[in-house]
Amino acid sequence: MKIRKATIEDVNIIAKYNYNLAFETEEKVLNMDTVTKGVEAILRDSTKGIYHVCEIEGQVVGQIMYTFEWSDWRNGTFLWIQSVYVDKKFRGKGIFKNLYKYIKDICDNDKDICGIRLYVEKENYVAQKTYKNIGMDECNYYIYEYEK
Repeated sequence: MKIRKATIEDVNIIAKYNYNLAFETEEKVLNMDTVTKGVEAILRDSTKGIYHVCEIEGQVVGQIMYTFEWSDWRNGTFLWIQSVYVDKKFRGKGIFKNLYKYIKDICDNDKDICGIRLYVEKENYVAQKTYKNIGMDECNYYIYEYEK
């Protein structure tokens, strides 16, 4: 198992995994062209976010992405984990746990990063249990959005 920063060569597998993620978790059918362009935008501009992928025998089997939130209260940056996906054939093998540990190590070793956050669907109890099992705590916020 190897975890590495994603490159532009990973754009299609990441886009495919994002498509799968939206359908499996929310039954949303995404526009592949839009998703591919969105992934490519991040891979070309790390100020938007950073993807890391997990490979087994040269095959990308999982991914994790984070974006940045500045906290004036903490004078530091939160990493917001997003677009987490593990190929169905490789689930239950510790891939997410290793991807998360990789990001947590980045957080723990950078004095300018004050923590990690993520959001999860209210009914996704499996994911919620997973996040608790790796040491994350539920916080006291609801998330609201305006989507254009």
